[in-house]
Amino acid sequence: MRVVSVLPSATEIVCALGHDSDLVGRSAECDAPEWVRRLPVVMAPRTNDFEAASGAIDARVTAARERGESLYRIDDRSLGQLRPDVVFTQDLCGVCSVTGPELEAACRAAGISPRVVSLSPRTLEDVWDSIEVVAAALDDAEAGRRLAAELRRRTSVSRHRRPETVAVVEWLDPPIVAGLWAPDMVAAAGARPWGLGAGPAGAPGRRVSWDELARSPPDLLVLSPCSFPVDRSLRELAAPTVRAQVASVHAPRGAYVVDEAYFSRPGPRLADGVELLRHLLDDEPWEAPMPVAPWSSAGATA
Repeated sequence: MRVVSVLPSATEIVCALGHDSDLVGRSAECDAPEWVRRLPVVMAPRTNDFEAASGAIDARVTAARERGESLYRIDDRSLGQLRPDVVFTQDLCGVCSVTGPELEAACRAAGISPRVVSLSPRTLEDVWDSIEVVAAALDDAEAGRRLAAELRRRTSVSRHRRPETVAVVEWLDPPIVAGLWAPDMVAAAGARPWGLGAGPAGAPGRRVSWDELARSPPDLLVLSPCSFPVDRSLRELAAPTVRAQVASVHAPRGAYVVDEAYFSRPGPRLADGVELLRHLLDDEPWEAPMPVAPWSSAGATA
């Protein structure tokens, strides 16, 4: 089977299911496992502003969405040459990737008719369900059931309930407290999501202010800006204004900078994110191969 994935989480799921050899194409943002970077790129962002300040990126994305513009460009020619049987994308967020209808239009333009599978999980259970959806599309339903069962086991709600609150911040300017599956991850770690109201499960992230976080600080602050690895987040956090804003939030259990893939990317690594939260809440050292850096007003401390 020939598979193209324009969704980083789907790429990781395909590989976790043992179907690495089926992948023939990817998006520019599909970067794990490392070897997939060698695959042809069929989709890339229209604007490369990775090093711009978060506020500038937010303004650019907001303006593009208000104009109804896609943030991505699909290479119809490359897509046609790859002749995929299945293409994985999503319909949850126009900022994260192209949507199903956009991809279907590109396939028509390329003269191909693969099966387009859109994944749109909102809760942690939805994420594990989506693994079974990917496996079924790969004609390997049993592998999906096994992997999903293992991830459900690892992230079953902790019996050790804690009074602590955890804020997972998925953007720095403006600060956005992560929604969707992130509150489920916090609950699975035994804590309470910071500022969680009576909204429905799987609700999107909420824009707040650093003053709001400072007035009612969480016990644990996790800084995991969407699309940013740790080193990129640390560069922005080193700016005096940003550093002062984050430092105003006095979280008793500290602040940590974490690679976005463990909180924003709805794939197998969310289970690692839950386990990280458990370790941080228990003040245990973290030794797994996950990019994470304790942070203080002086910057990263490790």
